[in-house]
Amino acid sequence: MDNSENARIWTSIGSAGALSATDLAKVTFDNAVVSLGHDLAPPIDSASEDPSVTFPNASAVVRYNITPVDGLFLPSDVDFQWVLQVCYRGTVRARLVQVALNSGAEITLLRFDSASFAPADTLVMNYSTTTEKSPAVDFVNFAYYVEATLTASAIVVGHPAQIAVVKVVASVPIH
Repeated sequence: MDNSENARIWTSIGSAGALSATDLAKVTFDNAVVSLGHDLAPPIDSASEDPSVTFPNASAVVRYNITPVDGLFLPSDVDFQWVLQVCYRGTVRARLVQVALNSGAEITLLRFDSASFAPADTLVMNYSTTTEKSPAVDFVNFAYYVEATLTASAIVVGHPAQIAVVKVVASVPIH
């Protein structure tokens, strides 16, 4: 990903997201980080070695409203690609969503899935990107948000799912 002056960036800390009342009761906040589950280092061996030992999962959905920062606005004739970066630990899925203001119709512009990367026992930054030209940002007709789902054991086993930072970048390829 291009981190030069051509990158157009929106960021949020993990703990700044909005949650439903039910999901709010499931998570904890520690400075910038939102966590689902509790840390046991290392995870209980019997659970990781015995396939007959299963623990139910819990999940919580966190939404991050994207605001119209100058960096995201590009002329309609400029080719760019959306990049969704997440600094996370554990199991996290996220999607960048565009919502039509006149109808409420939602379109997923980009998906992030931590399963696409090596397991993260500490906070790591990984990203997903679109492969084609992305549509121009239009805050007149659309709203945008990132929806992230954290999944962890409902019983205190292993490591929690955490988000420290969410970043959306309108990356302009250098030609």
